[in-house]
Amino acid sequence: MTAQTPALDSGASAHVDFTIAQKQTVYQSISKTQKNNAAPVGFRPAVGVIVPNGVELAPVPNAITELMPQTKGLESALVEGEVILVDPQGKKVIAVITPQP
Repeated sequence: MTAQTPALDSGASAHVDFTIAQKQTVYQSISKTQKNNAAPVGFRPAVGVIVPNGVELAPVPNAITELMPQTKGLESALVEGEVILVDPQGKKVIAVITPQP
């Protein structure tokens, strides 16, 4: 009998940490370039949640990916005034960024 290797959790690498300044930069950039989507019924932006088809996703802007390489390849949306960063492969939310006071 062979030893079992633990199944790789595809969401394990899909997590990004930002400083407060980085969050502000991401929020300001994306909130200026994307229209604010109303949240589809039953959808509340939270890490790990699958984004429904009704939410318009766009690639994270190049200006952001150059400053923060961890955002390269991600998609983003502005939903109910919150910026969400999404892994395009599983359509899973990996970060929710709210405006800083």
